[in-house]
Amino acid sequence: MALPRVRPGAALAAALLAAGCGATAGGPGPESDPPQVAAIGTTVDLAGVNELVAGGVRFTNEVLDQLFLSLLAEQPDWAKHPPTLAPSLAESWELSADGLELVFRLRGDARWSDGAPVTAEDVAFTWRAQRAPEVAWAYAQSKEAIAAVEVVDPRTARFRFRHAYPYQVVDANDGRILPAHAWSALPFESWRRSEPWFRERLVTSGPFRLVDWKPGRELVLEPEPRRPDPARPRLARIVFRVVPDATALVERLLAGELDFVDGLSPRDAARVEASPRLRLITSEARQFDYIAWNPRRAPFDDPEIRLALTLAIDRQALVDALWRGYARVAAGPVPAGVWARDPELAPWPYDPDRAREILARRGFRDGDGDGFVERGGEPLSFELVTNSANRLRAEAAVLIRDQLRRVGVGVEPRLVEMNALGEVMQTGGFDALLAGWAIDTTLDLRPYFHSASIGEDGWNVIAYRNPEVDRLLDEVRADPDLDSARPRLVRVQRILHAEQPYTFLWEPRRLAAVARDLEGVEVTHLSAFGTLARWSRRRSAE
Repeated sequence: MALPRVRPGAALAAALLAAGCGATAGGPGPESDPPQVAAIGTTVDLAGVNELVAGGVRFTNEVLDQLFLSLLAEQPDWAKHPPTLAPSLAESWELSADGLELVFRLRGDARWSDGAPVTAEDVAFTWRAQRAPEVAWAYAQSKEAIAAVEVVDPRTARFRFRHAYPYQVVDANDGRILPAHAWSALPFESWRRSEPWFRERLVTSGPFRLVDWKPGRELVLEPEPRRPDPARPRLARIVFRVVPDATALVERLLAGELDFVDGLSPRDAARVEASPRLRLITSEARQFDYIAWNPRRAPFDDPEIRLALTLAIDRQALVDALWRGYARVAAGPVPAGVWARDPELAPWPYDPDRAREILARRGFRDGDGDGFVERGGEPLSFELVTNSANRLRAEAAVLIRDQLRRVGVGVEPRLVEMNALGEVMQTGGFDALLAGWAIDTTLDLRPYFHSASIGEDGWNVIAYRNPEVDRLLDEVRADPDLDSARPRLVRVQRILHAEQPYTFLWEPRRLAAVARDLEGVEVTHLSAFGTLARWSRRRSAE
């Protein structure tokens, strides 16, 4: 089975290009109607306008989707099969019979905000930047099988691959196309220290343009005026207001100062449901939270100890107490209900008696009667690090401490700021880490569990090594037949389930609040702003 893909006709393609979302929309209404403006609240600011050096924060990625288009638009339909793709800057694409060449044909009316055409040179320039070691794009691994990108003519770009595999179209499409005519003058080695340079030369291709940015306070988007009027975004202005404190953010939402907030806590979701002005939106988040055990520090190098700790944590109780029905217990890195999930995989049960038995078998017993187990005079205790800004994880760390105390394990929660957490993760300076990953829709697990992803630029922060997992993940990427690739993914899930390099905690739902008079709002696992061009204020009754 080849990777599914969608290739609608030219009319739909034009709408996708113009609106950047997949449907047409009208311009702002007459002055008598409600102001066509929406205020969106966020705890974080835009990290930058160049995605290759701005970092991978979700908010930044979702805003940049409104400013820059990719060749194709990924669709939110990944549950029963890998995600399909629809035209965006490219009107068509074709993979050669041997799977080694992929040709994109660009739309003839694709334009940058300064009026210059989007060309194949932009595509080739973007690929060179994505692969440049000096740029050090966080997702450069998705381009490693692409040997070259060639400019056939101004509207045609050819990708040459080293080998065929299931996700060639997805990997070729990964990342937004950048303006070569505006940004190629700056050498790649200067990109990481030149964010103001890109902002001063901001040229965009999406349905919106950035008209104002006061760092740490607000940023303002307005419809791109070069868009054809029938496909122009409906709202005249989108204002993102930065409120770093999550509690203050929700208070401003409830006070009517904000129209939309994403990433609500379950506690705040209940307050939203009680508000007559707001409605709650829930959706799949393609995220899992976990405790990562550092095998470079004993006794976390022992899979049996890791399993015992998992068995001693009542994850359903955590979900009930913290998520209030908006999450489920996780069993592994592939979410429940997704096509590649092992249907027989179930979360480890809460079994403190078995946890005590395993700990005793591995030499950890309470020899002095102080309530804590020890081995060779050393107590089994550790520091659990998580980010202080995430109130739910901070609360979870305390509950986990109390649960593990019942089997004689000592835990000291340590809360750090997000920047410090990133440093702790990259340096391996932790015993155990409470965090979360948003899994890619291709279900590529290499960044988290392949030994090649160990190191400063990788996400295998626990330095997990398993030769069979490495081989299976390599084979998945090399196999163009998804029917044969799926059993390999299932086998990887079973190995991780047995070895417990992570204690998989929960799969949360994405929670957002929106004003009831704001229409066209849809939140998916891909974005809170995927339909931003369709948002509108409900018109007053005649």
